[in-house]
Amino acid sequence: PGPTRTEGSAGMGDGLDALAAQAPAGRTASAREIAEAIAYLVSDAASFVQGVVLPVDGGRTAV
Repeated sequence: PGPTRTEGSAGMGDGLDALAAQAPAGRTASAREIAEAIAYLVSDAASFVQGVVLPVDGGRTAV
């Protein structure tokens, strides 16, 4: 995942925001946003999704 605001990343302070600002989304992700992508992949809704990498990174890998 891309830069995500969590208890573990709190020590990065403004550095995390600066890193996130470089991506098209321009912001950090919430842990919930990452969890929702995971929940989709393990759900029946993704039963035909096979062998892909799903970047949940605010567009960082797209640029």
